[in-house]
Order: sequence, then structure tokens, then C-alpha cells
Amino acid sequence: MGHNKQMRTGHINLRWLTLLTFLLLLVTTRRALAQTGASHLVAPGETLTQIAQRYDTDVATLLRLNALSDASLIRAGQRLALPATVAGSGAGRTYDEMATDAGTAENATRIYLAQPGDTLASVAADFQTTPARLAEMNRRSPAALLTVGEALRVPIPASLVFAPRTADDIPTPGKYYIHVVQQGETLASIAAAYGTSLRRTLQTNGLADGAQIKPGQRIVVPPPSYAELFAEAPMGADGVPEYPLIPTTEKWISVDLDHQRAYAWEGNKLLKKFAISSGKARTPTVTGVFRIRAKVSSQTMEGGSVAEGDYYYLPNVQWVQYFYQDYALHGAYWHNKFGTPTSHGCINLTNSDAKWLFDWASPTVSYRGWHFMDSANPGTLVIVHR
Repeated sequence: MGHNKQMRTGHINLRWLTLLTFLLLLVTTRRALAQTGASHLVAPGETLTQIAQRYDTDVATLLRLNALSDASLIRAGQRLALPATVAGSGAGRTYDEMATDAGTAENATRIYLAQPGDTLASVAADFQTTPARLAEMNRRSPAALLTVGEALRVPIPASLVFAPRTADDIPTPGKYYIHVVQQGETLASIAAAYGTSLRRTLQTNGLADGAQIKPGQRIVVPPPSYAELFAEAPMGADGVPEYPLIPTTEKWISVDLDHQRAYAWEGNKLLKKFAISSGKARTPTVTGVFRIRAKVSSQTMEGGSVAEGDYYYLPNVQWVQYFYQDYALHGAYWHNKFGTPTSHGCINLTNSDAKWLFDWASPTVSYRGWHFMDSANPGTLVIVHR
């Protein structure tokens, strides 16, 4: 009996000790939360190591702040205090939180996804701010390395923001707009009203889908690309699109895929137009704004698939100018279907037209070997649109 009584007493003491420990933990955590003002609600399956990494801190700091003796003691639904100097990295915030911080025209921001090689300093320089401000905006440690794909809120220079927008404004590439969402508006209708794309508007604001917006929310509307603006341009009686804006006073090339035409410009002066053959439906030509990045006077082209019946081997393809990945303007001697989409994605021209463009466009080259654009010899602007 005496042994059993001691056992019962031991159980009672253990229960009281456990309860006391829990109360002490609760009081300590509340005190830590009051001091730091930052906390994290533990999700099912999360570990203390994962949480520490998310908030750019370490396990030892979290153990100390939350009076934990063992990292395995955390449980789903528990609220953990975080260090006062670290309120979470950009990745630790939800896209919704980041999107609702878009701000006013005087303090406009957008979402930037970190690219390979990015550092906080390089991103800050690109967006005309300081690493310290960028760290503060994203509630992250300035010392923590960026991860590829990490969502960072970055400032948009005031010179690139228009607000409010009037009905007479022409959406301008390079200019962002601040739009206050009205009752009944959708993100798709807002993007369309500004002549930009829904995809780019979602990406700029860090939204997963358009259902996340609500009346009164400020949306940063990204500028339309010239490819988007030019897609709406009416065709003039002379067979030249009536573009609403001129992108540069220098040389530039526009490619109208719907009408299978290309145009060589110098500022607003049209120098020459060409019939082209762009990509077929199965192998469409990419649209967008590019620069000629590499040129070669002649090369062999090979691709496609024997099994699919579209294999090709073409020696001595002349006057080749690459503007995006494997997409190029070049001569085509093997067909005479100009004016009809028939290529694997490249923009085919007659050899004589391709040579004229090759000689006229930058980078300037000799006829021997490969040549690439650089800061001293930039490539000519190429705008491909529907």
C-alpha cells in the first residue's frame, strides 16, 4: 500500500509540475510577445528549424524567447514569439499581405521575384533604393541571402507612377498606375481598362488569382508592353499599322503576326516593309519586346522530330538575327509562302529582305562568324505582336 501511495503522490506531483511548467511557458510567451510584437502560429507538421529559417533567425533564439527546453515540444496551433528585430522575411508574408501594402502613388510598390545571382544590394540598386529600406519593407534580415523565386516588395520610382488616371490617358509603357478597386470590378476588367495583361497584373501585385482583390484596395497596374499596345493598333489603308506610340527615335523593327508583315522604322519614319512567314499554330512565334542579341551570316539549322514528321535539316540558312532564345529573323530559300505562317517559330523572309535587315539592324557586324550585342553595340529593338 505504501508503495502505491508513493506512486499516486508521484503522479500528482508530476501533474502539478506539468501544469506549472505550462503556465510558466504561457506567461513567458505572452511576455515575449508583448516585448517583440511579432509571433508565428505553428502549422501542422512545422518544425522549429523550419520556422527559424523562415524568419531569418535560429532555433536557440526561438527556444530562449519561448522558454522551451526542447525543439520537439512545439505543437500545431501554438503561437511562438519571434525576435523583435526580425518580423519575417518576404517569403514569410502572404501574397495577400504584400498586395494590400501597394500604397499610394507617392509610395507605390510592386512585387519582384528574386532571380539567380540576385542579392539584396543588387535588387536595391535596380529599384533605386537602399538594402536597408528593402529589408525593412520586406520585414527580413539584411544579412539573409535571397532565394531564387522569393517575393520581394520593391519601390517604384515616383517618376514611373501616374495617379489618378483619367479617361483620356493613353496607357504608357514604363508607367505604372495606382488603381483603387471599385465595387463590382474584377482584376481582369481593371487590366483590360489599362491595356495591360491580367497575368502581369497578378504578378506585379503578388496575387495568386483575381479573387483576392476587394473594393477600396489599391492595385499597382503594370505598364502595358508595346506588344500589348500594338496588338490593338488598327491597320491603315496603306498596309501599315497605326501604332499609338513610337518606342524610340532610333532604329526598330515591328512584326505583325496577324497580318504576316514586318516593318523597319527609324523613329516614326517607315523605311521598308516585308512579307514574312511566322510560326505555325503548333510552333507559334513568341510575342513581346526584344533586342537582336546575336547575328550570323550563315548557319545550318536542324530540329523537329522524325517521329512527329516535322524533322528538318537546312544548310546555309542566311542572314540570321536572333532576338529571343532560338527565335530569329532569317532568310528562307526552301519555300515561297511568305504572307502565310509556315515556320517552326522563326520569322522567315526572302533572302534579299533578310540581308537588307541584317545589314541595317544592330549590332553592326562583318560577314564572318558570330556577333553579339553588348553595351557598345546594342541590338536593334524588335517588337513582335498579334
